[in-house]
Amino acid sequence: MNKAKSLLLITALIASASAQAGRAYLETREAYNTASELNEVILRAGYNFDGGAGVMATNAYNIGKFDQLKHGYNELEGWYPLLRPTDQWTISSGGLVNSNSAGSGGALYLDNNYKFLPVFNLTVRYRYNRSNYDAIDFNGQPARNDTHEFASYWNFKLTDDLNYTFEPHYFIRVNDFHSKNGKGHHWEITNKFSYKIDTHWMPYLELQWLDRWLDYNAEQYRIRIGLRYTF
Repeated sequence: MNKAKSLLLITALIASASAQAGRAYLETREAYNTASELNEVILRAGYNFDGGAGVMATNAYNIGKFDQLKHGYNELEGWYPLLRPTDQWTISSGGLVNSNSAGSGGALYLDNNYKFLPVFNLTVRYRYNRSNYDAIDFNGQPARNDTHEFASYWNFKLTDDLNYTFEPHYFIRVNDFHSKNGKGHHWEITNKFSYKIDTHWMPYLELQWLDRWLDYNAEQYRIRIGLRYTF
């Protein structure tokens, strides 16, 4: 997959969904990493269509220890429901393109969502993350640092306003690269709590474990605090 194909995919998703009504939103989020003691801020805009499709654009900035403001990455993502075999089961596809100072990349993914109960649904995802530029692998050779990503989203409606999501993600390196834990695979696990104040405002909190980072000889945890406004 290259950047042109990814852009064509997302353009098709947007065009297919454009005939549907929905709601736009703006979002900001601050993240703190415990081992590195670094911070990141994102600015995001998106649109969720009534039929289940969506588009989202993100700008991220590295603010260090609140002593700098450096651009981190840009990302554009879109997704679309492909099939609904039953009222409870939905199969969706999505894609994204991103860029940073090192180069560009993208991803394609396939989701299976099943609504077991009115207060619980589960999404299982396979995603392929692609780099469009070479990096140096642990053999000293240039290669693409791509990953397979296997994820699940356990979504619970705790009250009418409070929601909880448990997200385990497992990454496997495609080529001869190590994750930050020194292995060819790693975990990232997120616990997310979101609260709807009203039809517009929704603050949320994410508590994450990002596996062990050898650079700091410590477990890397991340705390994210965000706020979304839906029009």
